[in-house]
Amino acid sequence: MHTAPVSPAESRRRNVQLQAALILGGWTAFGLFSFSQVLLYNAVSGAAPLPWRPLLLVSLTSAWTWAALTPLALWVAQAIRFRPNQRAKSLLLHGLAGLCFVLLSTVVDRTVALVMSDSPLRPFLTSLLYRFDSRLLAYLCIVTVSQAARYALLFRERELRSAELEAQLARAELQLLKMQLQPHFLFNALNTIAEMAHDDPNSADRLIARLGHLLRLSLEQAGHQVVPFRQELQILEAYLEIEQARFQDRLEVRMEIPPSVLDAGVPALLLQPVVENAIRHGTSVRTGRGRIEIRASQRDDRLVLEVRDGGPGFPPAALVREGLGLRNTRERLRQLYGMEQSFVLGNRAEGGAVVTISLPFLPCGEVHTPLHLRLTPHAVPA
Repeated sequence: MHTAPVSPAESRRRNVQLQAALILGGWTAFGLFSFSQVLLYNAVSGAAPLPWRPLLLVSLTSAWTWAALTPLALWVAQAIRFRPNQRAKSLLLHGLAGLCFVLLSTVVDRTVALVMSDSPLRPFLTSLLYRFDSRLLAYLCIVTVSQAARYALLFRERELRSAELEAQLARAELQLLKMQLQPHFLFNALNTIAEMAHDDPNSADRLIARLGHLLRLSLEQAGHQVVPFRQELQILEAYLEIEQARFQDRLEVRMEIPPSVLDAGVPALLLQPVVENAIRHGTSVRTGRGRIEIRASQRDDRLVLEVRDGGPGFPPAALVREGLGLRNTRERLRQLYGMEQSFVLGNRAEGGAVVTISLPFLPCGEVHTPLHLRLTPHAVPA
């Protein structure tokens, strides 16, 4: 079920309603607390019982008076901010504003008392000095809470903006790594086609068609970082068709892919550079038949991928100094999965190299970009 988007005007209206409810509810609770305090003090002191109805009315009237004045106090708090180079000036202005609010609240209280009671009013100066400290403290509390809420909001917004910038940087780095891989294998494919164009034009035409299919599959994934494993295999198979045409009967490819892993999410173009490395070092250096094995399995909540070749294996230096394809693949895995992934190069006891990739098994229905790399605009207050 989809909800209709809320317009900015409707959002502002709801925020005003929520703010008004919080102000009225907070001051009402304060008025009831004051009322209960007076009753408790009267009972403990042993004085004659006070009529609770007039007392409750006076307590709530006083609280609601400040509830009516709170929006004005909040506006003053917003207007007079504590800027780094104007703290003394801000304190002075808030002091003057506090005195004005004490005076204004006194006038309002006297007006309400005049309307609600026939008793003569005490002198204005007496009313002004009565509860002067509590009135001034109430104003200072409103200002303090307002400033604290503002700084908390600013801190949260800056954290969100920082997270967005980090996500934007990570996404840009991933896209750059992906763009570095695509021209690499395209260059090799075009080289293969160029070699065949003179000796075997018909095979070259077929390779051009396969390359076009490969490019179409790549375009479907443009702009996204994670794809279902079944789509990754389609690109890999299209690439291997080109390589098998290049090596002909010298390249044998064997895949062991159970259906249960086809819907797992993997980084786009994850296996192609690894397989390309296996072909280059495990097949092209051989005079006989080369063999590439690609295996996938689910182990608990992990997806484990292996690419094996029958070549001489990784020399010691290669385990430290990786080529472009392997280095970019390792970096992309780190950006996408952090410490939840592993990318291990090794040699098999029976000969040949093996690259083992382990990452979280996450179901994936369509190409997408992970949530932590998506950008959501947030307005940062001035």
